[in-house]
Amino acid sequence: MPERSEPVATVSNLTVRFRYNVALEDINLNIRKGRILLLGSNGSGKTTLLRVLSGLLRPSSGKVRVLGLDPFRESGKLYSRMLYSRDVEDLPYMLKLSTVVELLSDAYGAKSVERAVKLLGLEEHLFKRIGELSKGLRRRVSMIEPLASGRELILMDEPFSGLDADSRIIIAKALSELPEDTTLVVASHIPLNLGIDQMIVLEGGKLSYDGPYNAEVARRYLAWMEEIGKEISGKHLDGDQQGS
Repeated sequence: MPERSEPVATVSNLTVRFRYNVALEDINLNIRKGRILLLGSNGSGKTTLLRVLSGLLRPSSGKVRVLGLDPFRESGKLYSRMLYSRDVEDLPYMLKLSTVVELLSDAYGAKSVERAVKLLGLEEHLFKRIGELSKGLRRRVSMIEPLASGRELILMDEPFSGLDADSRIIIAKALSELPEDTTLVVASHIPLNLGIDQMIVLEGGKLSYDGPYNAEVARRYLAWMEEIGKEISGKHLDGDQQGS
C-alpha cells in the first residue's frame, strides 16, 4: 500500500456557494496517497470538490492545497503533475481513433499510449471515427490519456456512469494497472471497491464519512440505487399499462 503520511490534497473550512445554493459547506479533509473513492448521490458536491481541487472553481471561503501547490495561483505547475478527467465527451465525432492515439503519443510517448490502448481493448477500433463508437468505447477512449499520462494525481468524475458491464470491467482492470505512486480519486455515486485506500462520502454538500472502505456505508448506496431502479421500473410499467 502506498505511503499515507503526507496528504496529496488538503481542504480547510471549504465552502462553495452558487447564489442561494450551498454546494459544499465547511469541508475539512485530507486526501491521502493511494486509491480514493469519493462517494455521494447526484448533487452531493462531488463534482464541485473536484473542480475546486483542479483549480477550475474558486471556493467562496476556505483554503486548498494540492500536491503542495495553490491550484489557483500555481495552476501551471499543478497541471504538469495532475490530470482531471471529466464525465464529458468532447472529442470531435469525425476524428479517427488513430489520430487521437497519434496526438496523445506526441504528448506522452508512443509506448505508454500503445499500452493504454491495449489495456482498454481498443486495438481493433483504431481506424474507426469517434462517432462510430458506442458510449462504452468512447469512454474507454477517454481513459487513454489518464493511463498514459504518468501524472502523480488523477481526478476522475463518474468514469463508470451509464456504461455496460463489459466496459466497466475493462476500465476497472485498466485503472488497476496504474503505478502505485499514482493517486487516483474516483468520484462516483456507485460504491465501487477497487482496492480503495480511503473512502470519502459527501451528502448535501457536507462530509458524512472519511476513512477506510466501509461496506455498511456502501450498502446504503446500493439500497438507495435499488429503490430508485424500482421506482423507475414502476413508472415505466404504469405508463405501459395506461397506454395499452
